[in-house]
Amino acid sequence: MNEGANKGILVTTSDYGPDSYEFAKAKPLTLLNGGHLLLLLSKHGYKARINIKEAK
Repeated sequence: MNEGANKGILVTTSDYGPDSYEFAKAKPLTLLNGGHLLLLLSKHGYKARINIKEAK
């Protein structure tokens, strides 16, 4: 909003806490967690997984 964007999407491989949802409330912002990200990728034919230990 500060930069003039009319929509934002924040993606995490984990989850969001209550403070994140409170921050995003009443803003043109979508919070996408890891489970939803994997679901969307699968829906579009991509096989993916999230392994935090492997990523470190």
